[in-house]
Amino acid sequence: MEINTLKELARSRGFQLFGIAPAVIPEKDKENINLWIEEKRYGSMSWFEKNKHLRLNFESLGFEVASVIVLGILYRDVQYSRIKQTLDFKISSYALGKDYHTIIKQKSLPILQFLRERFPEKKFRQGVDSLPVAEKILGREAGLGWIGKNTNLIHSDRGSFFFLSVILSEVELEKTNQLHPDRCGTCRKCVDACPTGALEEYKIDARKCISYLTIENKEEEFSKETKKDLSGWVYGCDICQEVCPWNREKRGSKLFTEEKDFYVKSEWKTMSREKLKKLTEEEFLNLVRTSAMQRISYKQFLRNLKSE
Repeated sequence: MEINTLKELARSRGFQLFGIAPAVIPEKDKENINLWIEEKRYGSMSWFEKNKHLRLNFESLGFEVASVIVLGILYRDVQYSRIKQTLDFKISSYALGKDYHTIIKQKSLPILQFLRERFPEKKFRQGVDSLPVAEKILGREAGLGWIGKNTNLIHSDRGSFFFLSVILSEVELEKTNQLHPDRCGTCRKCVDACPTGALEEYKIDARKCISYLTIENKEEEFSKETKKDLSGWVYGCDICQEVCPWNREKRGSKLFTEEKDFYVKSEWKTMSREKLKKLTEEEFLNLVRTSAMQRISYKQFLRNLKSE
């Protein structure tokens, strides 16, 4: 198998990170996932429990998965920090560009085409947040980084502001990279910075996470305490990544995207909280139509805007 050809093809399509690992979730990770589910830390995201066997053992996919190709692409706009300082609301950096699901699938097509032409009788399936598989664990196993205390996958050169995509392969492919050592050390910046207390070291309670509260939570109103804890975020949250030393901007250009589709869209640069509050439902839907923010409803967005 031409692993180098695959790697070069991924690089030519804009993926900075590439790795291959066996389709196996280590037993320790299975134990952690099972415990997390038993403690119901997933909140209302019931698919975590429903699809547990697929997540742990790659079941019910229609073929036996032998290997996993993991791709990573940076998304942080180098101008994001400056733009964020001018706004009176906060939206996670990944959501201010075009919808990454569409972009990554388009970029991955030649890779899938290569695999299917090389192995016409074998099956392959790609997921971009669309399959209930443990992407970060597979990314770690493929040598793309270590899973930090904030539960994000961190690369020593590229930080953690990158999207992951997995390609499940019926073909057994050669493992490409060594495992990254855990380099969090004694640092607890992410744990200490989380305003809702959602983080313990290497463990997250989704029910308290600002990203969960502003995206997955469907409650009509927030309590006064929750509104305060949201710290001005109206969609997602980047706090645990922003404070991470491995994402310090002074570390250089390797941390920032070169993909223009992930740059902050111009309409957000002159937006204000008051303007957002006055949007009609049609205007809101048009604003988020080509972004990841289309995941939430107009009603949720208005609720989130009240959390000043």
